[in-house]
Amino acid sequence: MKKQRIAQRPLLVGVSGVQGVGKSTLSKQLSERLQQDGISCESVSLDDFYLDPQERVQLAEQYHPLFKQRGLPGTHDLVLFDTILTQFRVGKAFSLPVFDKSIDKKLPRSQWRQVEAELSVLILEGWCIGIGAQPESLLTQPINAYEQQQDAGALFRKTVNQFLKQYYQPRFAQIDYLIYLNGMDFERVFRWRLQQEHQLIKARGQGMDDEQVKQFIQPFHRLSEWGMQSLANLADTEICLGETREVVSVKHRFVD
Repeated sequence: MKKQRIAQRPLLVGVSGVQGVGKSTLSKQLSERLQQDGISCESVSLDDFYLDPQERVQLAEQYHPLFKQRGLPGTHDLVLFDTILTQFRVGKAFSLPVFDKSIDKKLPRSQWRQVEAELSVLILEGWCIGIGAQPESLLTQPINAYEQQQDAGALFRKTVNQFLKQYYQPRFAQIDYLIYLNGMDFERVFRWRLQQEHQLIKARGQGMDDEQVKQFIQPFHRLSEWGMQSLANLADTEICLGETREVVSVKHRFVD
């Protein structure tokens, strides 16, 4: 991104990719680089907008029991997201939420990150950032054992798809520049996500065990693979990664 382009108005940059692919690391590095160039920048994860457990229980009662688990479209506080994005766009100071995965809820507002007014760039990273709704024809057959056992009638995945289309696409459309970290193979997600959880346990003293991680990622399978198919043609920059997250190729859709 060119400095003069950033100066025109506050820019929302999206960083998307499967779990464990390195979105947080890239976002941090990009933020630090922009700050070194004198451009004010902050980053936040879509995960920090997760609904708390009691809110997801209400969602589960209204739509489907599987919404009790955080992660998929529908389990984020989009009203809070809209409020923060509006404050960012008009140059006001705002607070970024912090969701603590070790306790499965947001920290108190007193512990949210304070952002000063006139922020130039906000980086939003998340596993489903930019992903569009799937065609209905792709929803009929389960993609794994989880869907076969827990969503045999396809109600859950169809509801998620509707949320993605109706509520998430208008938010994703506000992203000015999208970077997609293409993990290339969903089989890598378990290994990468396991590394994340081990780091979380080391830092926080609690988290999911290996089997819980294996079960946790199954609901993400469908949209993760769909993202690998579709985002390559939608992202402004696609970074393809290998088994150890090494960069295999970089493709840009637009060149200034």
